[in-house]
Amino acid sequence: MQDTPPPPPQYNQGQPYQAPPPNPLEPAFIIYITYIVGFVVPFAALGGLIYAYIERGKSPELDSHLTFQIRTFWWGVLMMVIGFVLTFVLVGFLVFLFWLVWTGIRIVTGLQLAQNRQPIRSVEVWGMKAV
Repeated sequence: MQDTPPPPPQYNQGQPYQAPPPNPLEPAFIIYITYIVGFVVPFAALGGLIYAYIERGKSPELDSHLTFQIRTFWWGVLMMVIGFVLTFVLVGFLVFLFWLVWTGIRIVTGLQLAQNRQPIRSVEVWGMKAV
């Protein structure tokens, strides 16, 4: 037996096309992407931080992500400074490695919640995982 192709999509005759509603967490999604780009181009992360501050106060769901992102940036800066200072004692690379993993997990878990249109309710596992 051959598989038959699926039927064409049905359109409401006479009804205009209605686009799905916009994602209210789109700014958070954009900022997560700028943070990812920030691993290669550091000023991209700074742009994401500025955008996060600008977008605050629009909705509680969005604010949960923006607060998470702002904290990710500032805690990351603190870890980078500590890592730089500790490179003189030859353990700074461990701090840099921890920062890389910590930031990556925060970005991925936050991005997943933003794509699913869910706010961040809490942070677990040493502040790494957004839930």
